[in-house]
Amino acid sequence: MLFGVLTGLAVLGGLALLVVLFLQRGREGVDLSLSSLLRVYLYLASLAGVIALSIGVAGILAFVLAAGFGLDVIYGGPTPQPVPAIAPLCAPNQPCPPIPQPIPPILKDDRERRMGEDLVRGVTFVIFGGVFWGAHWLARRSLGRPDERQSGLYRGYLMLGTAIFGIATIVLLPMGIYQALSYALVPAAPYSFRPGAGEALSGGLAALPLWLAYLWLVMRALRTTPAPPVA
Repeated sequence: MLFGVLTGLAVLGGLALLVVLFLQRGREGVDLSLSSLLRVYLYLASLAGVIALSIGVAGILAFVLAAGFGLDVIYGGPTPQPVPAIAPLCAPNQPCPPIPQPIPPILKDDRERRMGEDLVRGVTFVIFGGVFWGAHWLARRSLGRPDERQSGLYRGYLMLGTAIFGIATIVLLPMGIYQALSYALVPAAPYSFRPGAGEALSGGLAALPLWLAYLWLVMRALRTTPAPPVA
């Protein structure tokens, strides 16, 4: 769930950022030099690395929450098993012919497998996302200009990250908390399957600190922005 939300928001936000940058530079001419295009790529790739990192953190959180609160809360209840058929009633004083009763197949509970897959996916995405972001962050620092933090590209990168993880937090975290509380407080109907809160809850918890971090960077950039000269 987190992967789909972040990917969709990142694509739309990246396109919007490029459109805004082109419109701002429209009168002065668009700078298509290699260094400018490389800077745009480095910022977009850095954001992609952070998104991959958040997906990995969500997988690890799902594993930890399932280990701490149980498989039912995170992955839902066990798979409903088929019930054997009931033999029809026979007429009074009449012998009932033997009716073969096939053994219903037992559906395997795959929640432990999903728990293990979340852990493997989480560790993999955290490692690759961290390495990917770190490599592009170092490249950005090596190409950074003295006024890099005052550039529109840097501010657009911060605003895009704030918007992506902010929307992901407000969409996923309340839904995950609601599902977890509903599972804990509201009794389920008999023979019904209730989905778990793992994807929404872990995704919202993974997006929350990243949203706060980007928001803090935006506020810091606003505080350090020099005032415009008085005419």
